[in-house]
Amino acid sequence: MIRPTTFVCLVAIGALVHGAHARADAEAEVILSATPREIRVGETFSLEVRVNVKGGSLEDLKFADLKKHPELDILAHQTARPMQVSFGFGSGMKVQSSLSHQYTVRAISAGAFEFSPAVAKVDGKTFRSNSLTVIVVPSDKTATSEPATPTPPPELGEDLSGARYEARAFLRTVVGQEEVYIGQQVDVAVYLYTKVGVAGRSVNPTKPSMDGFWVYEQQLTSFEGQVVQVNGVPYRVYVLQKTAAFPQRSGELTIGAPKVTFDISTMNLFDAPERVERTGVPVTVNVKPLPGSGPPDAFVGKYSVSARLDRASVNTGNAVTLRVDATGVGNIQDLRIELPPMAGVRSLQPVIRDEQRFYGKALGGTRSWEWILIPETPGRHTVPAIELNYFDPSSQQYGSVSTQALTFSAIGVARPVQPTVSPMEAAPTREDAVFGPIRMYSALTRETTPVRQRPWFAWLLALPPLIFIVLTIGVSIVRRQRHRGATAGAVQRALIDEARQALRDDDPRAFYDRIVASITHALVTHTSEPVRGLSNVELRPRLVAAGLDGDLIERIINELEGADFARFAASGVNTEEMQRCLQRTETMVERIQRVRGTR
Repeated sequence: MIRPTTFVCLVAIGALVHGAHARADAEAEVILSATPREIRVGETFSLEVRVNVKGGSLEDLKFADLKKHPELDILAHQTARPMQVSFGFGSGMKVQSSLSHQYTVRAISAGAFEFSPAVAKVDGKTFRSNSLTVIVVPSDKTATSEPATPTPPPELGEDLSGARYEARAFLRTVVGQEEVYIGQQVDVAVYLYTKVGVAGRSVNPTKPSMDGFWVYEQQLTSFEGQVVQVNGVPYRVYVLQKTAAFPQRSGELTIGAPKVTFDISTMNLFDAPERVERTGVPVTVNVKPLPGSGPPDAFVGKYSVSARLDRASVNTGNAVTLRVDATGVGNIQDLRIELPPMAGVRSLQPVIRDEQRFYGKALGGTRSWEWILIPETPGRHTVPAIELNYFDPSSQQYGSVSTQALTFSAIGVARPVQPTVSPMEAAPTREDAVFGPIRMYSALTRETTPVRQRPWFAWLLALPPLIFIVLTIGVSIVRRQRHRGATAGAVQRALIDEARQALRDDDPRAFYDRIVASITHALVTHTSEPVRGLSNVELRPRLVAAGLDGDLIERIINELEGADFARFAASGVNTEEMQRCLQRTETMVERIQRVRGTR
């Protein structure tokens, strides 16, 4: 049995001997084949380039004809390099190696596609394969298995609009509308025209600048090319970008020049990929202002609106949710709706949600507003009709839509807000320690040392005063701690600590209840007046009279209103917002206490 090391040595020695006689013994065979040789448009065939080498070393293999046929789409490429080593008595070691390129190709258009011979170089000698012709006939349009042909890109005119022509590859920017109204959708697409093969994963496009536009970019899910004719020459065209752009100001707006870099796919294993860079040209869009005959608050597009309440009756002081939906074609993120004021009803800031989608090529969707309404007085309350004005660019006319007026009832009298702070307990009365008179008794005995003369007697006399001093200090400390725990500052700190605990427990309702209690307690301590249960309108003059500055008053009102909103809609509150609310509350309480200290 031959050891592995011995075998390796024999192979190495044989390789040296083989290298000495390689030039004389080198043989090679290059084969170019296709299976099948005749297909229909849309079908695939297998193309193979193979070189078999005996007694020589393969230096190069070239087959570049696939590059000149953009009508043929390469779906897959595999490479194989098998090698055989044999030994014979008297003939030495023989090495036989092969290199095979196998391509899966799909025909996009009909025609006769000729392939020149592949060229291999072995030990300085050149070997050629046979030539090859593949016939592609038109597909049977009545066949049900034919795949649907995608819509080709716009034909390139003789003026080369939106493009700077280059023979191998160039970029083109296509604008659907060159003159639009402000806020009207502009379809922008960037195409790559190429006669060379493109390595799909190497394509790196740079988006053109679009200053003055609000942009919604469509997501491209595939990178597949189509063949079009440019001045009679077939080019493969790839879509790099599709965008729905909405101009935000009138005048001439410029879409910047796009850029792209990609690698040319090479059919030669030994060739390094060639990096190609192309730059397009800028395109100008003329944006017109809206006609002056319409309402100034009109939005561009075409919309419908609807409104609904989540309940028809509620207890006074509880919340009702009003939802308004605006649906249609246009840039829904431009839509703005103001809720009219309602007597006896307090409204919180709305929550806005957007859902965008395409209706064919037109971008649209639905924008939703949700207001929390809190009736402060009992009775029947009405939500007025909400109107939305729009300008339809397709008909160049103004329109208006509105919701129906909605009503709901508030039942019962508003319950006063229960105090969230327990009354401060009165400080305990001072209790002085009482000691009885010190009495000393001694009995005279003969031949004994009197007690007063013993060494420990002095310590015994000092013990009661020491005990008295220790007790007095202890009672003072206990009283001071009780008094400190009952002060307004201690109550304030306790409320903040409870809010922190609710934050750690992820309990938004308890958290915002402690926040309201902390701010209210600070105001009660500062003004020495009851402010609990007051509406924001009644609270503001109290704070002004108490000497608080305008900025602090606005912060207090906004924080109380935000806390009310969060208590009614605790499911939409996140931890980060609660942390920021706690920091704001601590800052406001410190400012209120500083104002109190200067009075």
